[in-house]
Amino acid sequence: MRISSRAFSNLKDVRVRFAPSPTGKLHLGSLRTALFNYLFAKRYDGKFILRIEDTDQQRIVPGCAEKFEQTLNEFSLRPDESPLNGGEFGPYVQSKRKALYGEMAERLLDSEHAYRCFCSGERLEILRKNAMRNGQIPRYDNRCRHLSNKEVKARVDNGESSVIRFKFDKQQIFFHDVVYGENSQTVDEGDFVIIKSDGFPTYHFANIIDDYKMKISHVIRGAEWLPSTPKHVNLYRAFDWIPPKFIHLPLITRDGKKKLSKRDADAFVGYYTTERGYLPQAVLNFLLRNGSGIRNFEVGRLYSLEEMVEQFDEKLIGTRDFMMDKASLENYGKLAFRAAPKSLLLDAIASHIRSTFSDVDPDLLKPDYIERVIVFLNQNEESFSCLSELSAGDFKFFFGRPKSASTLLQRFPLDICILALDGLLSLEKIDLNSVKALAKNLNLKPAKLMGILRCSLIDSFQGPPLSELFGFFSEEECRTRLMAMRRKLEEQQSESGRSQDRSSRH
Repeated sequence: MRISSRAFSNLKDVRVRFAPSPTGKLHLGSLRTALFNYLFAKRYDGKFILRIEDTDQQRIVPGCAEKFEQTLNEFSLRPDESPLNGGEFGPYVQSKRKALYGEMAERLLDSEHAYRCFCSGERLEILRKNAMRNGQIPRYDNRCRHLSNKEVKARVDNGESSVIRFKFDKQQIFFHDVVYGENSQTVDEGDFVIIKSDGFPTYHFANIIDDYKMKISHVIRGAEWLPSTPKHVNLYRAFDWIPPKFIHLPLITRDGKKKLSKRDADAFVGYYTTERGYLPQAVLNFLLRNGSGIRNFEVGRLYSLEEMVEQFDEKLIGTRDFMMDKASLENYGKLAFRAAPKSLLLDAIASHIRSTFSDVDPDLLKPDYIERVIVFLNQNEESFSCLSELSAGDFKFFFGRPKSASTLLQRFPLDICILALDGLLSLEKIDLNSVKALAKNLNLKPAKLMGILRCSLIDSFQGPPLSELFGFFSEEECRTRLMAMRRKLEEQQSESGRSQDRSSRH
């Protein structure tokens, strides 16, 4: 059986959809699918639709659907129609379209493309185990397919639980995919369920109903759905509907072979945005980095979303699986940070710091201070790529003063540290020349005094040169941090004295 796809040679009236299930965090592959749908829609002046597929009621995570739409907006992939935006083809949440699916299933029952099945879960489990024992693919044996209308009515009237199955005999099905070309599959899966016993549709049934009713012109999704496409093709045929065009995207893999597992933290969008703090433009470029679908792609160039749309060509999407590459992500992170508008960085940094520091000084969240941080990073730190470096990396000192003297005392004796800090605080001005002179007066090696000074300022013996730190921190801020460390050392000295006193009494 061969079914041709709808002809869109001039690509008018383009309508595509991103249809995630609200069962957990947004997967990186899902964001990539949303990106391709968005680029395709905007390239041809079409509509990008967000539809929430929540027919699996047992696995729904509350608030998940709203979070999905919020994430799309954060990446500037704003839907034209969605649960929040509305639209003439809504509702855009499948659980609110339940009556429609029931009506369409009745049509298939009337045309004898489907039938009611009353088999119990126990019987189906026995069939499954027998098939596995015989080395066969589990499938339904079509027992209820031949029930008479009279018997079906009697069992329904008697209140027996049932599902609705679609008749799906063994056959060869052909369809064309824009990326993978002509596709031929011999399918022998048996009759599959389209309406469950709770009245909700299965994914495959609701999917094609909604795509048709919402006038979806192109279905753009991951290649893992290629084996399911014959089911969809046959369902379209049963309704005498012409299917949309199919565009399947290569998979995201760890190394070209291993699929990105949902057990891995970096399989989800939140890892890149909330946890690591990469800017959205960096993540989007990372997902398109092999040039898939971009005309005249330039390696290492940071594309704006507008440039992606302008240069997008679905015929250039390749079949090679996408591979994760940390170095590439870091590079796009660096490029995105330097290209980002100041207003975006001010908001992004403030938001990230508030979410990661519980006791940040409000003065350190003022726009003028954050702007100084941005200038410092752009002028001095070419490797800076993600905001987590401000909260957990080498640059956390910008928004967090040292909380204890433990790091300092791991390297230097308490009395030497007190001597050094008292000397530093007595200086008229804290700069490199005065610090070197003080080291000579205290009979300390300059490197030792500078190490104590650096650790007192940023709680680390590594980081930017002291000259850059002096250039960034005001004299007042330097003294504030040095005095705070001096108090921590005094507390440590007092505690040591009490410990010695207790030891002497025993």
